Amino acid sequence: MQVNVADFNELSAYTPPFDSLDVLVQSQGFVRYKQAEYAKKGWDEVMDININSVMHTATKFKQMLSAAKGSIVIVSSVPGLQANIGNPAYAASKAAAISLTKTLGQSWARDGIRVNGLAPGLVPTKLTAVTTQNKERAEASLRAIPLRRLGTPEEMAGAAMFLASPLASYVQGHTLIADGGLTL
Repeated sequence: MQVNVADFNELSAYTPPFDSLDVLVQSQGFVRYKQAEYAKKGWDEVMDININSVMHTATKFKQMLSAAKGSIVIVSSVPGLQANIGNPAYAASKAAAISLTKTLGQSWARDGIRVNGLAPGLVPTKLTAVTTQNKERAEASLRAIPLRRLGTPEEMAGAAMFLASPLASYVQGHTLIADGGLTL
């Protein structure tokens, strides 16, 4: 089933086809290019998808996660840790996701829910195609990454699986940076 998590009414009306939930991975993300995030419409659109929906979705599934002593993984991004030229809403929303991870991690621990985050660096996705599919931009980006390569979706999945698994049972409120050393 597909749900527009940025539409609070649609999310509220959603009835999941399952009775229990062990792990909730929130990887929603959206960006507006060409300075569109400086305008209210672009700013609001990015914030609704990238952070407002994260809180509303977490709240929607809190009881199920608490009953299962489950785990939430909130995917933010390296721009949440540093400036992002031309995308103020994206950077601010991902910084907010990192902060929300800490806040929910602290407040929901007593409910038995582990909350952690993942901040990927440059990974080829629809959102990063503007860079990864542009030879000059991709080469410039790779020069800034100590490992000199892009991350892969599989590597991000592995990091998320670790955070959601019993291997990370004593990790709470932490955002794991998986960026090939970019933020060093």
